[in-house]
Amino acid sequence: MLRRKKRTKNEIIHDILDQCQTGSRKTWIMYRANLSYVLVTRYLNELEKLGLVESRDGLFYTTEKGKQLLELLKAWKQKKAELDDVTNKIKEILPEEKRGRKNQEPSKEQNQAPEQEQVLTAAAN
Repeated sequence: MLRRKKRTKNEIIHDILDQCQTGSRKTWIMYRANLSYVLVTRYLNELEKLGLVESRDGLFYTTEKGKQLLELLKAWKQKKAELDDVTNKIKEILPEEKRGRKNQEPSKEQNQAPEQEQVLTAAAN
C-alpha cells in the first residue's frame, strides 16, 4: 500500500501561487490545490498580508513579488525531487536494518546522560 506524503508548507504555497497566476476564485484554488475551505482561507490571508497575492473583483492574483517566490519554489521543488531520487537510490544500496526500530523511541535509560543518572541515584538515597 502506498502512503501519500504530506505536503510541506512550501509545496502548498507553490500550488496556490501557481493557480493564482491567471486569477482564480477561492473555490478553484481549493479544488486545484487540494485544500479545505479553512486552509485555503488561512493561506490566502497570510499570502495577502505578505504581498504575494492580491484580491480583485472576487479573484486572487499572484503579485510580482509572488511570481518571484513562485520561481524560487519551482527551483526548490525540482531540487527536492532530485534529492528524493538520490535518497531512494541510496536506500536501495544500503537498506535500513531492522526497519521496525526506526520508529521506536529509545528507553528512558538510553536518553539520560551520566550526570542525570548520578543526580537520580543521589535523589533516591
